Amino acid sequence: MGLTKKVGLGVGVVALLAGVFFIGRSTIDQAPQRGLVIKPQPVTRRTLSDVLTVNGVVQRKETQRINSSVDGKVSSLPVKDGDTINVGDPVFSLDGRMAYAVKGDFAFYRRLDVGSVGPDVLQLERELASEGYAISQVDSLYTEETRAALAKWQADRGYPGATPGPDQTVTVSLGQNSAGYKVGKANTVAYTILPKAPPLAAAPGMARPNHAPRVVTKPTINVSATPTTVNEGDSFNITFTADVAPTQDLSVGLTIGGSATAGSDPTNGDDYSTIKGSFIFPAGKTSVTIPAVNVFKDQIIEDAEDITVTLTVQFGNDPNYIVGPTSVATVTIAANGSDLVPVFTIVADTSLVNQGQTVTLTVKSSVESNKDMKFSLVFNGDAQAGPDYVELDKKNFKITAGNTSTTLQIQIRNVNVVEPDKTLGVALIPDPTGDPVHPPYVVGDPAGVIVTIKSSVLPEMRLVGGGSIRRGGAGGFQIISDAPVTADTSINYQVGGTATNGRDYEVLSGTVVMRAGNSSVTVPLKAINVDVVFFPNDMLVAKWPARVGKVEVDEGEFVLQGAPVISLTEPVFTVTMKVSPSDRAQLKVGQIAKVTLKAGDQTLKGVISSLDDSAKVGDAGAEIYEGVVTVNGELAAVDGASVSIEVTLAEKTNVLSVPVAAVLRTGGGDEVRVVNDKGTITRVPVTIGLIDNEYVEIVTGLKGDELVVVDVDAAGTPTSTK
Repeated sequence: MGLTKKVGLGVGVVALLAGVFFIGRSTIDQAPQRGLVIKPQPVTRRTLSDVLTVNGVVQRKETQRINSSVDGKVSSLPVKDGDTINVGDPVFSLDGRMAYAVKGDFAFYRRLDVGSVGPDVLQLERELASEGYAISQVDSLYTEETRAALAKWQADRGYPGATPGPDQTVTVSLGQNSAGYKVGKANTVAYTILPKAPPLAAAPGMARPNHAPRVVTKPTINVSATPTTVNEGDSFNITFTADVAPTQDLSVGLTIGGSATAGSDPTNGDDYSTIKGSFIFPAGKTSVTIPAVNVFKDQIIEDAEDITVTLTVQFGNDPNYIVGPTSVATVTIAANGSDLVPVFTIVADTSLVNQGQTVTLTVKSSVESNKDMKFSLVFNGDAQAGPDYVELDKKNFKITAGNTSTTLQIQIRNVNVVEPDKTLGVALIPDPTGDPVHPPYVVGDPAGVIVTIKSSVLPEMRLVGGGSIRRGGAGGFQIISDAPVTADTSINYQVGGTATNGRDYEVLSGTVVMRAGNSSVTVPLKAINVDVVFFPNDMLVAKWPARVGKVEVDEGEFVLQGAPVISLTEPVFTVTMKVSPSDRAQLKVGQIAKVTLKAGDQTLKGVISSLDDSAKVGDAGAEIYEGVVTVNGELAAVDGASVSIEVTLAEKTNVLSVPVAAVLRTGGGDEVRVVNDKGTITRVPVTIGLIDNEYVEIVTGLKGDELVVVDVDAAGTPTSTK
């Protein structure tokens, strides 16, 4: 309990409790004395705030700096400092190639062309598709379809076209690897890269093909077949009808397709007699039937097959007939050959083989099937699978659909040790499973082979390939070994010719690995279509709309790859606070703030939206933490203007409060002096809470109806003697 001090008061004094009053002691015989001036104030309820004031600056933060991805001369600059760029706007051009603002997740970073793969290709295709340029499958592979869509996008924006270059050559020759193989006589191939076939363009003044007016008097032609299902040995007819008779003989194009094979020799696997790719529709006729088509009878186990005859749409702006709604006729050849039982035999290409070479086994069937025909083999002799030869996959022995034989290559290992000759026996055995999916077979003669294994030799390599490839197209050459290699083998080759490796065709490394057990490997050769390519400057990705902070170049200036062209800033001002470490400890994201321009009278409310966790070194060498205040409304300021920021650290509403001067700090705690009803002053212990500039929260000790002493002035005016 704090010390209690009682002071006697006159009756006239009590009436002044809410104001200023004097207390003193005198008689009528004494001279007037100076008394104590008491300044009381009632306890009140109010809202208290703890406010921290810090300095800040108004600025537009840079969000991105766009650099040139290539060397070039600045052709035009349609933007200037302070402009706002939206999606689709032109930004700048280098050597006549305008850069446009597009949506995306990241900046384009490399040149793209046919064969490119990656997320940037996916982003490019999404942008083209979103703008209406047809791409059937949007994915991460740059194809000729991608190139065609990009060509239209560039043409619509006036991009400079590329002039097709002359024919170029590529030559490939085998190199040596004395440890792995020998080079055979056929060791060089050559290719010619031709210009990309030009797109069909309308002549000046002519309408484009898809805008050509339809001539309703032209005959509409449909096609039908009878019968639509036939057996082997039967025939069928194809009939064409027109809604109006043509005024002159018409040459009508056909496309023949389906799973059945056309030809003239059933022993060669042909299913029906060839149908020509066109016919003459006579003038004045509304119907014509081409000669009957014969379906051959053969000794093949076959499922149902189909033949399709399709009317071909004429090219050009003025076709002389119209393809009707019934443009395809289909004929089905019924399944047949279920009564045939295949007889399997086996032969080897040699009875004597060197170590490191291969034995080729040929398994033949007496009949053909359009289903895979599985078979089983047994291996014997003193040669062992693993040490002496590469074991075959016994689960994959089959004659594939459409064939009467298959070959199996057994790789003989080159063990490089002296040992006696070994024998390898391979024999057919009946398949006991009776698999209903695969036709059953019986074993014929010969049913098995025996091969003697001699010493090893190196395989011999040869090259197969050559021809012509158009730009944007692909080909390849094949390296063939006369025997499967026993281990992964690096095969070297040299590339020459007038075409440039990596520019006119995709990079060829000069080496390829032929995997163990294989006797061939294919190297793809992809010609690059240099007429249409994508440069990363063509499309600029940013968070649009964006404000141009500064244009870094001038028209006519030559810029190098990586040089800055423009900088982008946030479209609105950002208020950045700069605080000391002690102030930073009191701040947190979400606190209410009031921002006042020092150079004006504008004040806006806001909230702290971000705070740095690490300090920077200021100009004076002191540690400074930065934060961002997001304000409600727009600041009428210039970039770099100074502001004062008042941050509310804490706030309490409707709390008991007294003036700060009313609280006395003692060794026993905080106290306030309360004026009692009887005219006495009592010290009351209190617990204080939040303190603002003038008032302090009273947590415990007061009820709220008290009158507290704010100040006592010992040099007050003399008391009255009356």
